[in-house]
Amino acid sequence: MKKMVSVLFVVGLLFNSDVFAQDQSEINSGFEWMSLKDAQVEAAETGKKILLFGYAEWCTYCLKTRKETFPDSTVLAAIKEHYIPVQLDAESEDEISYNGTAMPEYELARYLRLSSYPTHYFIDSEGSILGAQPGFIEPYVYGPLLNYVGSGAFKEMTFDEYFEKNDKDSDN
Repeated sequence: MKKMVSVLFVVGLLFNSDVFAQDQSEINSGFEWMSLKDAQVEAAETGKKILLFGYAEWCTYCLKTRKETFPDSTVLAAIKEHYIPVQLDAESEDEISYNGTAMPEYELARYLRLSSYPTHYFIDSEGSILGAQPGFIEPYVYGPLLNYVGSGAFKEMTFDEYFEKNDKDSDN
């Protein structure tokens, strides 16, 4: 009996080890991620904005965003309409290119002052940062936020005004 318990304990450790762990970047959130370099080329051609998702592999709220917020139908529709999605691992040494300059991902994260995970950056089609929103965002807020920035409504009204206006429109 002791051998059986020991074997089960060891098997349990193996299945809980990092050997079987999946990188967050490989989780299917309902869309394809692009490289920042390719996203900037496409943004310049289409006029779409770039949604840069700043994360860390160990971040539980980043994982929650990937599994709960991104797959929401309203969020997916907003991303498809207005954005080219890119992910940035703030601790990675992999090379990334931003506005024609290549650097490790962690250096771009430092440049963007990414210190809270996740952080959602909104970048226009010319490569300028429009703004950033840190933290986990529930889908019922994130979808409207993506549309607010993506549509350019942020130039005309506050997010609260936009949210209230669109919440009333959806009640009708």
